Amino acid sequence: MTDLGRAEEAIAVVEAHPDPWTDPGIVRAGLLRTAGHLAAAAAELRDLGTIEARQELFELLVQQGQAAEALAAHPTVAEQRAAKQRAAEAKTESVPLREDGYSLEPPF
Repeated sequence: MTDLGRAEEAIAVVEAHPDPWTDPGIVRAGLLRTAGHLAAAAAELRDLGTIEARQELFELLVQQGQAAEALAAHPTVAEQRAAKQRAAEAKTESVPLREDGYSLEPPF
């Protein structure tokens, strides 16, 4: 079986059993990158367009020796700060509390 065939099998497993904390597109791109299919990995990351995907795309393009494209793809410092701020705000959303101040939601 070819490297692409193995990458496709691994992608199928990831899609069948997604990790709730990891973007499946990032995982697919990583598997394609590991299998040596850099163009397919770059296309996957471009389609995602998230801050994390753009950072991964930057590293992939640097690996390919495409510095100018890498710089254009990399998120700006302001974008990275805004993404971190949104993530921090999402983590600190209020949860319903009992009368004694403890959360009504289970910890896990």
